[in-house]
Amino acid sequence: MSVEGVNWKSRGTGMQPASLTPVSTELTIHGSDERLVIPCLTSTKVAEIKEMIAQKVGCDTSEISLVARQGCAHRKQYDHEEVRRQVSVTGIDSFVRKKATYDDPFVIIGAGHVGLRHGLWLMKHKSTNFVIFDRRSKVGGTSWIAQANRNSKLQTEMGTYHLQYDEDNPIPKNMSTWPSRDELLQHFAQVSEEYGLMPYVKLNTSVKRVEFLDPKAVSQPMVVHIEATDGKYEGVLPPKSTGMGIDKIRCDAIFMYPGNLSFPRKEPYMGEDTFGGDIVYAMFDAFDYEGVRGQNVVIVGHGAFAVENVRTCCEYSAKQIYMVCRRRNLACPRFASWFVNQSDPALSGAMFMKALEPMYALTPWDPWTYHSVISTVSRSNAAIQQKARFGIGDVYLLAVYMQKCEVIVDGVKRLTQGTVHLGSGRKLEAPVILKLLGFEGDFEVDRLLKIKEMSGFWVNGDYRRYTASEGPGVSASNFGGTSLSPGAISWVAQGTHMMWYPSDFKTMINSGMLPVHQAELEKGKPAYVLDATIQTAMGFIIPALCPLLGEMSAAWRQMKRRKQLACHPMQAFIDEAAAEWDEYGRSWKAEYPSHRDPPPYPYDYKTVQAFLDMSDRQKTN
Repeated sequence: MSVEGVNWKSRGTGMQPASLTPVSTELTIHGSDERLVIPCLTSTKVAEIKEMIAQKVGCDTSEISLVARQGCAHRKQYDHEEVRRQVSVTGIDSFVRKKATYDDPFVIIGAGHVGLRHGLWLMKHKSTNFVIFDRRSKVGGTSWIAQANRNSKLQTEMGTYHLQYDEDNPIPKNMSTWPSRDELLQHFAQVSEEYGLMPYVKLNTSVKRVEFLDPKAVSQPMVVHIEATDGKYEGVLPPKSTGMGIDKIRCDAIFMYPGNLSFPRKEPYMGEDTFGGDIVYAMFDAFDYEGVRGQNVVIVGHGAFAVENVRTCCEYSAKQIYMVCRRRNLACPRFASWFVNQSDPALSGAMFMKALEPMYALTPWDPWTYHSVISTVSRSNAAIQQKARFGIGDVYLLAVYMQKCEVIVDGVKRLTQGTVHLGSGRKLEAPVILKLLGFEGDFEVDRLLKIKEMSGFWVNGDYRRYTASEGPGVSASNFGGTSLSPGAISWVAQGTHMMWYPSDFKTMINSGMLPVHQAELEKGKPAYVLDATIQTAMGFIIPALCPLLGEMSAAWRQMKRRKQLACHPMQAFIDEAAAEWDEYGRSWKAEYPSHRDPPPYPYDYKTVQAFLDMSDRQKTN
């Protein structure tokens, strides 16, 4: 065994400078043949070697001793001494860290993207004492089964959003770059079957409550009470009690993945009873988009799902789309998303903003002046703080350019027959109103896990209760991804690692560095919903406090880039995005000749290569 890339400090003492000659030291576990060869310096001290070993195996340096041969005898080396070239290590049994073992299974609640990914992670590491519960009749999760419409598509690229996203697995075959809802649900089912996950998945099963055997203990095994659903459940509210399949299971850990925020934020308007047209929250397949064909449409909101609905309305040949919002949020063109997802290291905020410029040059807006952008006067540095996640796609911005979509910063004051009256006094004639005001969290998660406060992703400082999901909004000055799979593999590894190595959790929780979050009842925000600021901080804190997870994070960044480019080579991606752009523009112009002529796609090979070169220069600097 060997350790590469270790940067040893020079700790020489005395008048002479410490020797920086590269050497190697062979460590042998006392009483065994297990060896570890370490590159170091002549001046590397025993204390440094002990720190490295302790970090690797998860023990304290005081438990470790290094013994070297001296003449015909052996002597323990002192911490201040330079380490010998061959030493025996006492106080540990192996250089391979031992995992904690448990009698009862791990319970995973939710068979969506992250819950299934967790199951695959456990199987990969030969830890198969687990069960995944989901109250629906198929895998796929809340976001794609309940919230998405039949017209919904993945906004980011498939290369960083697929279930078998892992170093050991091949990339998906025969999947669209931006797959539809039904294509993704088929993908989740197919991968779960192909990789042998389904025997661990218990569908049509609702987790009703969690019981603690010792209410006073912070951390302990639990009992999960379950009940069968009627087999038809596809909603987001807790299913009605059936009285069937009532059972309970003792478990050593609960990992809960509730998915995206659950419920649409609601906002009633004066005059809805006299409007006479369709007023719907445009999700849950609650609306037949044939109703927008040839009609004017008002979309209220400007988050990711609102931007997605612009595309859907365009595909159903809406005549004119009015987006009414309190303020415009940044949207992310397809190229910018691809650019971020192939990056390693992450793109600076300024570089990400520059990647938006060719697309936004087609609009009336300068993205640098948006409310969410904080930048220097020279625009050499930038950060984005936005309550809504990016809407990703080109169709919305093309529709703005061709004047098929008008964004109106205003509010809805009242409705009359077929008319939306805005606060400014403007009137919009439209028979359809689609409300897309964002989502709210589900307090059922807090109730089920008995959450008083979250310490990072852990419930009440308990390493056995863990819940993670995408947070609302954007908060970053560097951008390394726009998709879920890189985050999902990180979440499941973090939660599992702390169960396997509880001493690391103790170190982390005792540091006091994990953000603590409680429910904000006045805002309707459960404790488990962590905003983007907290989640961004966690991305730095956890790897820093747990070096092994830090090493994994570095490897995952490289994997992300490889997966993205294997699935979406630059020229092929730009060709596909440009072809989609041209097809939409031609079809809209043919349907409604009064629209502006479609412009050329603003990203060509030369433009994209210039951005890639700029990114390479950032790496070297």
